[in-house]
Amino acid sequence: MHHSNHSSHPAVRVTVPGTSANIGPGFDAFGLAFNLYNVFTFKEKDDGKLTIRGVPRKYQGTNNLVYRAMQRVFKRVHYYPKGLYIHTETNVPVSRGLGSSATCIVAGLVGANALCQSPLSQNELFDMAVAMEGHPDNIAPAMFGGLVCSIGAGRHYQYIKKEVADCFAFHLIVPNFELSTKASRAALPDEISRQDGVFNVAHATMTYLALSDGRPDILKNSMKDKLHEPYRKPLIRSFDRVKKAALDFGALGVSISGAGPTILAITRQNNLSPFSEKMQNFLAEAEPQWQYFDLKPENEGTKIEFHVKID
Repeated sequence: MHHSNHSSHPAVRVTVPGTSANIGPGFDAFGLAFNLYNVFTFKEKDDGKLTIRGVPRKYQGTNNLVYRAMQRVFKRVHYYPKGLYIHTETNVPVSRGLGSSATCIVAGLVGANALCQSPLSQNELFDMAVAMEGHPDNIAPAMFGGLVCSIGAGRHYQYIKKEVADCFAFHLIVPNFELSTKASRAALPDEISRQDGVFNVAHATMTYLALSDGRPDILKNSMKDKLHEPYRKPLIRSFDRVKKAALDFGALGVSISGAGPTILAITRQNNLSPFSEKMQNFLAEAEPQWQYFDLKPENEGTKIEFHVKID
């Protein structure tokens, strides 16, 4: 058991991007990081207390997901801080299919590792994060940035990361209601036809390559899905209307972000402004409570800053 002995502990800040999983046909495999961030500040304290700020009161105890992730690192490396201060600045909408739980898990693991002089490698932290979240589709882009595809066997996961070609622009349409991942999972059938499986393998492969190689002509045809969208869209009010509008306004492809209810639209970069304007006008009439973001892919992934000044 080692405590650090100096009383003024430096703070560590960890910035984690929000992510969109699936990208249509890449169900449970693809994820893309965006320039929308949750920012976590960590500091060790000597008062024996856990202090969590920036989140509603019900998340200020030991059930906090960030704290639970930190504990996994501390236990694994036998490091026992006397007290902890955790501050969260949340910009990623919660329970909307934008990987907010993945940001908490990644931040907790990376932050705890930084507080104890980084004994664990990035790959070890990645495997720990996937074990907590249950699947890598949001975890991998949150950690590594970019457009990531992951596979895993047992406890070890592998990933390939590509940067998205700059001819594409991304738009997130965020409904004013939450959709639990559990409910969204429950809507999926246990079995699919071989035909639908073959369809998705081809469309997912082409979507990945179209995004990384800069092929809008391909993306226009490849971003179709038969494994989850048909079953989940009834859970999202106005989905068909919003999707039709997006395609009418020039979107190359439209998909449900993660488990939903957020909707991801991809356009050509040179169509960003007209699309954005038309889409926002449409939403103002059809769904005025919904949020809209024009976002860029985030290629850096999680960032750590040491010796941060905090008040």
